[in-house]
Amino acid sequence: MTASTNEPGRTIGRLTDRYWEFLLERDPLLRVRQGLPVETLPRTSPAEAEERARFAEGVLGRVRALDGAGLSGADADTAAFLVGLAEQELRAHRGYWLTPAATPYRLFPLSLYTDAVLRPFRFAEAPDVERYVGLVRELAGVVGSIGDKVVGQAARDFRVPAPALAGARATLVGLRASAAGRVEVAEERLGGLGAAERGRVRDGVRRLVESELTPAFDRLLAVLDDPAYRGAAPQAVGWAQYEGGEEAYRGFVRTHSGGDTTPERLHELGREQCRELAERMREVRTTLGFRGPEAEFHERLRTEPRLYARTPEDVEARYRGHLDRLAPVLPRLFATVPRAPYGLARLDPALEPGMTFGYYEAPTAADPVGRYRYNGSDLEHRSLLGAASLILHELAPGHHFHLARQAEDLSLPQLRRETAEFGAFNEGWAEYAAGLGWEAGLYADPWDAYGRLAQERFTAQRLVVDTGLNLGTMSLEQAREFMRANSTEADGQIASDLLRYSTDLPGQALSYRAGFLEFGRIRARAEAELGAGFDVRAFHEAVLGGGALPFPGLRRRVARELGIPLGPE
Repeated sequence: MTASTNEPGRTIGRLTDRYWEFLLERDPLLRVRQGLPVETLPRTSPAEAEERARFAEGVLGRVRALDGAGLSGADADTAAFLVGLAEQELRAHRGYWLTPAATPYRLFPLSLYTDAVLRPFRFAEAPDVERYVGLVRELAGVVGSIGDKVVGQAARDFRVPAPALAGARATLVGLRASAAGRVEVAEERLGGLGAAERGRVRDGVRRLVESELTPAFDRLLAVLDDPAYRGAAPQAVGWAQYEGGEEAYRGFVRTHSGGDTTPERLHELGREQCRELAERMREVRTTLGFRGPEAEFHERLRTEPRLYARTPEDVEARYRGHLDRLAPVLPRLFATVPRAPYGLARLDPALEPGMTFGYYEAPTAADPVGRYRYNGSDLEHRSLLGAASLILHELAPGHHFHLARQAEDLSLPQLRRETAEFGAFNEGWAEYAAGLGWEAGLYADPWDAYGRLAQERFTAQRLVVDTGLNLGTMSLEQAREFMRANSTEADGQIASDLLRYSTDLPGQALSYRAGFLEFGRIRARAEAELGAGFDVRAFHEAVLGGGALPFPGLRRRVARELGIPLGPE
């Protein structure tokens, strides 16, 4: 990174380095990516939340004291990044007691810690024994801290709602059952140790599983199983029912949508978008020769042979075909592409039953290829209707063009290269990138076009049901009917998604469409200002050339890079 030549810029540089060091000390996944040893795992505790908030508040105060003086170019971008990051941390702290701890998505870090920290652990010398045993103890401490938070929340009249208790409990039972296997050490990993040290590892892990890890899960399950807890668990879902819940939800919305648009306005936008997209989908159905009710067409989709693959290899071939059609048009859209190549690989089959689709896997030093890990299971029920849209979102020019390029840009501070904290930028860019398929001619096949429109409407309906459920203006049944009418999802997936929005990750599902709409607004303004001089490649360079930013910072960057007025913030 080029050092700033003015004092405000140097101050921003020092604050950025401090923030990176703060996070690196506390985030085991960041440490793993940097090849650093992991000694501790973060707790779900008020003390740690308070520590993070104090640090963020200090950084925010220092940046705001500069008041933009002398900051330009990359320094201004980094200042905006720090402000956005710190404000998110402070909102998380304010909503601490109203943020779930024992719901399925919130428990996912437990799997990450075992899979990313414990399973890859290598034993080279005797001190590694104590380090590993200490990490197993740390994992038990994390589970214990989740239990402490659940108890503290119940004392404040915040509980997992009754409709979500079965799913939360099932997740915990599964994690408890697999805990011993996840932390035990296979013999082949102990090659650097003598017989005595090998015995110490096995005995130490076994004792900790029996005395601390399994009991921690048991205590947490006992809280959820307590008749008093279950009896007091609300039958309704959504955040408006809790004291301070609406205020907390508005904070979640601000974080996940990336802007100041109220949840009420997002709700209205979602309804408007669903109506517009439904009409466009009707037109495509007509093109396909179908003029009956939408529901009848969607039933046909469940048995349409061209939408299903026979083998995982067929799934991969379908995705690869879409990427092959993309390749020739990329030079028209992008002046710079990531140096890291991208490709496809199947998920570990053991993980497939628990995942709806797959995920993007960023390049690493050990494996310098960005990949979409696709789900190759249950193929008779896994429609490929949205395959074109999905692969443009997940891989190119979506997540890979953002995250791999950001990681490669040595002009960015390490904090900005290695973190992806602005969900509306991350998912909004990926949705915008999938939308580029329209102007690139990649949805010329009406089946691909219908799949893209269905995906757009799916993300648009989330604006409606997430806000409706959490503001208390929609019941679970009303949200279910709206989602049935505005998606191609089966009832089981709808039920799972609605609980995700209203009991687990409030506001997070807004990031896709809200981010997409913001990218669209930024582009529309640039097109209006530049007219015939608008260059889509220059626009994409302005957007991606500075890495992920909160939207106020991104708007300022795009205006600066393209030489247009900033316009209203």
